[in-house]
Amino acid sequence: MQILTGKWISSAVSAVAKFGIADHVEHGPKTIQQLAEATGTQEQALYRVLRAVASIGIFAQLEDGRFENTALSEPLRTNAVPCVRHLAMMMIEDWHLKAWAELPWSMQTGQPGPMKAYGMTNFEWFGRHPDQGVIFNRAMKDISQADSPLIAAAYDFSVFKSLVDVAGGLGTLMGAILDRTPALHGIIFEMPHVVEQIKKEDSLRKWSGRCEAVVGSFFEGVPASDGYIMKHILHDWDDEAASKILRACRKSILPGGKVLVVDQVVPTGNTPSASKIMDLEMLVAPGGRERTAQEWDKVFSQSGFKLDRIIPTPANQAIIEGSPV
Repeated sequence: MQILTGKWISSAVSAVAKFGIADHVEHGPKTIQQLAEATGTQEQALYRVLRAVASIGIFAQLEDGRFENTALSEPLRTNAVPCVRHLAMMMIEDWHLKAWAELPWSMQTGQPGPMKAYGMTNFEWFGRHPDQGVIFNRAMKDISQADSPLIAAAYDFSVFKSLVDVAGGLGTLMGAILDRTPALHGIIFEMPHVVEQIKKEDSLRKWSGRCEAVVGSFFEGVPASDGYIMKHILHDWDDEAASKILRACRKSILPGGKVLVVDQVVPTGNTPSASKIMDLEMLVAPGGRERTAQEWDKVFSQSGFKLDRIIPTPANQAIIEGSPV
């Protein structure tokens, strides 16, 4: 029953994230009346949701009835580092709910849920609905705030003169790498609506002069560089599309260059792994997949690269390094 009703808990956490409850109690406990008024919610309905999540340690209700933050609700604050608020909000966005609702169809067809719900991929949907793309990009930034410093510390990026972060989002990973590599020049290669968000939020200001955002499609070509990195990108795509992205890098890579793929590596057998659960998200949302070491080797070899090594990191991801052949 706990497993089957897990989505109820997830939805409740996403709802309190949407209304910013953790932000409202950031500076001290609040009554349910104060929270309902501040968030435009119905008092009893809000109380019932908060009572439920408080029962598992997300927020706490004091003896006088007020609610306060706990260690588990702290990451739901907008300015928390790491933050999971936008990721939680994404979970109850209409496109995401519809994608998971189509899991049986995805199992029958192998296609992602948005293809049935909207007749297009989720990335095409974001392009036509940029407000949804903003939430998605912020959710990805939430994840990157936690793991980017760990990834930046796990590899010697000083071997590169320049580094292209292919589909690098709002630049969180690149920022962590630039902080540790003063001589490196960074390029965020992204879709037009993402570059617009970068400019609007001025997310690269700290590295002005050392990092630029460039618009383009990784299916058509990427900027020339001796280093490429892509985090949580290839797992969004099937093998054919992933190979096409890698071949674009192979075509533009400078002599002696490397490509770095930051993704999970699925263990064999019944070994418990978050990658096996994330693989279902890849199935229903973008239509991609998580891969085993053998599957990564296959994708690299059919794209003009040799898989040199898989470097574990303290995060869930590994750095999969390849060199051109």
